[in-house]
Amino acid sequence: MKWTIQFKMVVLFSVIVFIGFSALLILSNKVAQENMYREVREDMVQSKKNLDIALNQYFLIHNKRISKDSLEAGSRELKEQIGSAVGGKITLYRPDASMYGSSTSEGKLVKHTEIEDLREAMQSRIAYTTKVDQGRVVASLSFPIQSDQQLVGIVQLEKDYTDLYRRNMRFQDTIKLFAATIFVFVFIASIFISRKITQPIRVLTKRSAEVAQGSLNADIQIATKDEIGELAASFTVMIDRVREQIDVIERERDEVKQVQARSKVFFDNVTHELKTPLTTILGYAQILRDNGFTDPDFFDKGMNYIIKESRRLNTMVADILEVSVSSAVIENYRFARVDVSEVIREACEDMSIKAGKYNIGIHYELEEELYVRGDRDKLKEVFLNVLDNSVKYSDVNSIIEVQSSREEQSIAIMIRDQGEGIGAEALNHVFEPFYQDKGMNRVEKGSAGLGLSIVKNIVERHGGTVEMKSIMREGTQVHIRLPGDRNT
Repeated sequence: MKWTIQFKMVVLFSVIVFIGFSALLILSNKVAQENMYREVREDMVQSKKNLDIALNQYFLIHNKRISKDSLEAGSRELKEQIGSAVGGKITLYRPDASMYGSSTSEGKLVKHTEIEDLREAMQSRIAYTTKVDQGRVVASLSFPIQSDQQLVGIVQLEKDYTDLYRRNMRFQDTIKLFAATIFVFVFIASIFISRKITQPIRVLTKRSAEVAQGSLNADIQIATKDEIGELAASFTVMIDRVREQIDVIERERDEVKQVQARSKVFFDNVTHELKTPLTTILGYAQILRDNGFTDPDFFDKGMNYIIKESRRLNTMVADILEVSVSSAVIENYRFARVDVSEVIREACEDMSIKAGKYNIGIHYELEEELYVRGDRDKLKEVFLNVLDNSVKYSDVNSIIEVQSSREEQSIAIMIRDQGEGIGAEALNHVFEPFYQDKGMNRVEKGSAGLGLSIVKNIVERHGGTVEMKSIMREGTQVHIRLPGDRNT
């Protein structure tokens, strides 16, 4: 059987309140009875004093002495006078417990064992008893009457204290009703309060079960400013952290998949690119070995192919190594304060000789003192690679424009050529290793398609971005943005 916290709280509160009110009722009943018996005792003491006064006055007024004869003769009148004085029923007894006013043979002897106060009075002692019977309370006071130190009679006073007893019972009933009302109120309040307290716990339990089933979108609406509210807040933070970690894991998983896909493409491209020159070299080498020097023209042609393909293979291997280096950890870079405009100017001057072979001019407009935090050699390599691509894909007798400027906190570099342009599909892959647009005409051959991949890696290591835009039959623009040095 499942004992919920709410059930435990209600039972606990109810038991505590029940025990408390039970103890209160027992205590109040005991106090009320003690008060009632105390009032009876005090009234009995006062009644004894009044009886003494009334008894003495009677014998003084009638000029009689206290004796058995006088008590026998005036018992009826004595009982009426002193009874009216104290407000109770008076009975006169002879020393043997028979009543005055009747003969001994006719009078009924009272059993001493039944009336304790009368038995005490027969021993010349004052006593009273209180009896409760069927809702009635009667107190009986008995004291001896002596003459010359001889017991001549016994006076017994009976008074009804039923009204006092009923008042006491009404008080007890009122206390019981009050206790029962308070108990019901506390019971109902404990149900309400326990429900209020345990409601957040039920919400947390439900949300925990949802999280255990894999749902991390559990919304916990608990606004209490107590420990449960803190627990709910911590639980919400935990879910958010778990969700963030899962998002990170999913992103890293996607990145790993992308890296694996790129690695496969890279491996396939490397295999294909390396296989082609090796096949050519191996083929010509075998033919030359078989034919020897019998055909000088073919020998020269084969040697030229072997030398050209070896150089291309060497260049390709160097590019592959460069890609590996550019993808290495950032600690390999030597960051310093670099003037980008100066680096661009040097790159343009270096590439102007190669561009001049195709009658391609390089014009540059550079804003001065554009500083960044970067590796000077790596940045120059970026601009040389981009300019080299522009020379390769530009039309003969065209112009390559280079511009640099400051835009807010960044340095913007734009390199624009006048060539055939690149198609939209090719623009999505130009920064991938070994990618080449097979349908594009170039003024220079021999590229393995690694230059732009190297550019992208270096720019991203410097915290920048590189973007390429192109319009067919108009030309291509390369936009590079680098974060400016804060000290500029």
